[in-house]
Amino acid sequence: MASTQWLKVVHAESSAPAQSVSRNNVIRFPSSQRILLPVSLHYASPEQSRAQIRALLHCPLGVYVAGIEAVRGDVRVLFDIAAEDFDFTLHTLIATLPQATIGRLSRRSVKAASSRA
Repeated sequence: MASTQWLKVVHAESSAPAQSVSRNNVIRFPSSQRILLPVSLHYASPEQSRAQIRALLHCPLGVYVAGIEAVRGDVRVLFDIAAEDFDFTLHTLIATLPQATIGRLSRRSVKAASSRA
């Protein structure tokens, strides 16, 4: 949270004491709801998994990747997206990696995200 700034106002014409006026220059934007979207990519070889990860990270979805994990022939990717970006994410994912298996959506709690940072 940003601190409040104080501005001292002095009138040149009057001999009245200066007044302190509080100015808060922080504009609050409504925080959007965040969604966690798990995706699994099956691969036959390590080269294929690296190619899939490279394609994913170099497409516009790369900014949403919150984690990547290799587990028994699958690459599991966790996307952290805003609720209003879900449509874009889903369409781009299908166009980029049509063989991906999309998991169950879950809400990301704000408290858990702030404690991770």
